[in-house]
Amino acid sequence: MTNGQRIAYLRKQKNESQSELAKSVNVSPSTIGMWETDQRAIKDSDLSHLADHFGVTVDYILGRPEPNDGLRVAAHMDDDLTPEQKKNIEDYIEFQKAQYRKDHERTSKKD
Repeated sequence: MTNGQRIAYLRKQKNESQSELAKSVNVSPSTIGMWETDQRAIKDSDLSHLADHFGVTVDYILGRPEPNDGLRVAAHMDDDLTPEQKKNIEDYIEFQKAQYRKDHERTSKKD
């Protein structure tokens, strides 16, 4: 998954349009589109804004593996979540686990 694909994935998980995300991180909607299609590099300051906005690390957006050998997944599911919201959280956890396995296999093959 590319950096742009991660941004698109995170944006869609929040049910945001490109325009809404652009407004939140103070860039143009066309910039969001170019990031998501990997046609424009993301400035460091914009990476920080994106990470804060989505509640992830800059390393996650850049596709860097976690600094530990294990996978830690935490989610707090309040009783007031809708079934769709709970499903989105569960899907995201599965996505993270698959990414970890994929990254771990790739680094294992290099050794």
